[in-house]
Formats: sequence, structure tokens, C-alpha cells
Amino acid sequence: MRAPPLPRWPATWPSAWVAPLVLAAAWSIALANEPELAGQRGLVFAGGPFVLLAGLHARLGGYLHAPERERLLPLPIEPARHFQAAHRAHRRGLALTIAAGAGAIAAATLPDALRCGWLLAEFLWLALAAILIEPAVAGVAAYAGRRFPANHWIAEAQRFGAGGWTNEEAAVHLYAPALGIGLATLVAMPGQLTLARLAERGAATSQHWTLLAAPMLAALAVRLAAGRLYAAGLWEAVPWLAEATRRLAGTGAPAPRPAFAARLPNPTLQLGVTQLLRLCPLLRLRLVALLLASGWLVFRPVPPDPPRIALWCALAALWLSPLQVLARERRRNAALLAALPLPAPERSGRLRGLEGALLAPPAGLAAFMLVRWL
Repeated sequence: MRAPPLPRWPATWPSAWVAPLVLAAAWSIALANEPELAGQRGLVFAGGPFVLLAGLHARLGGYLHAPERERLLPLPIEPARHFQAAHRAHRRGLALTIAAGAGAIAAATLPDALRCGWLLAEFLWLALAAILIEPAVAGVAAYAGRRFPANHWIAEAQRFGAGGWTNEEAAVHLYAPALGIGLATLVAMPGQLTLARLAERGAATSQHWTLLAAPMLAALAVRLAAGRLYAAGLWEAVPWLAEATRRLAGTGAPAPRPAFAARLPNPTLQLGVTQLLRLCPLLRLRLVALLLASGWLVFRPVPPDPPRIALWCALAALWLSPLQVLARERRRNAALLAALPLPAPERSGRLRGLEGALLAPPAGLAAFMLVRWL
């Protein structure tokens, strides 16, 4: 009988899909502006790891950082179930990131199908390495996030990595994600070079197949060890990480509410605006970035190409991502407003006016650009 899935709590870190989309769109513009295949191959080799690094913390957060890990830890649940529960969300985020990178390459290189195919093969080889290595990042972080004897080499590395900024046991979480992507890049490098050589000469030797297979077999061994490392460190690493997170979060006092929010006539609108400003950082910067990108596309002498359209869509998604926060808070707002003497639509927790205000800028800018170019 299959065990039921473990419960989940609302995530406290940013969404895993916005950052990869924005970075992939910018990467696509760089690829489109490079006419030579060798230059594009270099951009794929250098830019692919950064696309995978974007949103990595959000993808891996379910393994150790998620609130359900700390709250479910006292229960008699096997570490393998914790690992599988986090791995499902990790797979979704990684699949979206890989799709964003592949779409960026396709938008920049089509209709040259042959060039697109070889560049996609090199990026997907890196993606395969990331699929095998990324779960091991959580395993290593769990194993090295424990307390060791003072003379142990991991304890010495913890002291050096923490540098007085955080708990020594939590220092591994500062470096493990980036080092994991670096390891995936190192594993994929021989295969990418082999694919580039095959694209130029069109023939494969036994040495080529060895360079393709051997590093991936080593990455497969790392992937198989990930669950064991995670199980060995889960029970100790999560409490130390939670303590470090609470210490870095400070007193927990909310930011002061802006004066204009207090002057809004509708109390539910005041609540929604306050939540939006406290839970969604850099809203003004997101709007400014969207306006600048729109102005750039409008005043260019030629219509925008697919990479630039993708960049604008990514910035629009970045601006619209607070809609997820409003949807997540809707049930809590409904429970809070249920006993207040308010009209029924307001007690539902739905903030239609605020949602419309978030939708208006990208919708208006998109309509204006369509009129400008069509």
C-alpha cells in the first residue's frame, strides 16, 4: 500500500519560476546577438550554469528549509519519505528551468535547425548533469549541517565558512548550492566539448564515447549516494538550520505600514496593500524594470524579435508574481474578516481591486506595443 503524501505548508521563499525565466530571456538576447556558432557555443557553456543557478534555492528549499521539514521531524517518518516529498517539487522546478533554457536557445537560433539542435544538445547535457547532482546538494548539506567534534575536518570547514556571520552548522547551506552547480558544470564539460567536436567533424571514436559516459556515471554514483547522506544528517541539520534562520530573521517585528496604506478608504484594501508590501519586496523596482523594457521595445526602429519579447514577458511575470501571494493569503484573510461587519464579497478575502491594479500595467503596456507594431 502506497503511503499518503506528507502535508505541506506555504513556502516562505520566492517562487522558483520567475528568476529562471528572466535570466533565460536575457540569455536568449545575448545568443541572438552573436552571429558565430563558436561564440554561441561559448555563451551556452558560460550562461547555462547561471540559468540553472537561478531559482536553485527555491528548488532545493523543500529538502531542509521548508517549514514542513521542521514541523514533521518529531513524527516517526522515515527520511526517505521526507526526501521524496521534497524531490517532487524539486523535479517540477528543475523541469521548468530546463524548459526555459531550451526555449531561450530555440528562440535565438531558429530557423537554423542544425545550429539549434547542437546548442540544445550541449545545454541538455549540462541539464542532465544537474538532474543527477542537485539532489546530492541537499544530501551533502544535510550531512555537513550537523555538529562535529572540534578537531574534525568538517568542523574546521564549518568555522572557516561561517566566518562569524551565522551558525557554524548552517555554513554549508551558503556554499553547497553554488558548488553543486559548479560540479555539474565540471561533469558536463567533457561531454559538451565532445559534442562540439562531433558537430565539427561528424565522427565519433571510442575516446568520444568515454568522455560522454564516464563523467555521467560518476554523477550517477553521486545521485545514488544523495539519499543516504540526507538520511544520515536530516535529524540534526534541520534544527540547526531552523535556529540559524530564526536568528538571522531578527525579532520578527513587521515593517511599518506606509502612510498611504492607512489612508485607503476600504479596510480590506488596507489589509491587502499591507500584505503585498511586506511579503513582496522590490515592487517599485519590478515596475520600473517593466516600464523601461517596454519603452525600449516601443522606441526601437525594428519590431522586437522573440528573445526580446521573451524578456518582456519574463519581466511582466516578475511583476505579476505577487498575485501568488494574494492567492495564498486569501484563505487567511477570509478567516480574519469572517466575524467583521463587512459586505459578503469583502469577507471572502478576495481583493479584486488590488488584483486588477497588478494586472493593469502589463495589460496596458502589451496593448500599446501591439498597436505600435501591428
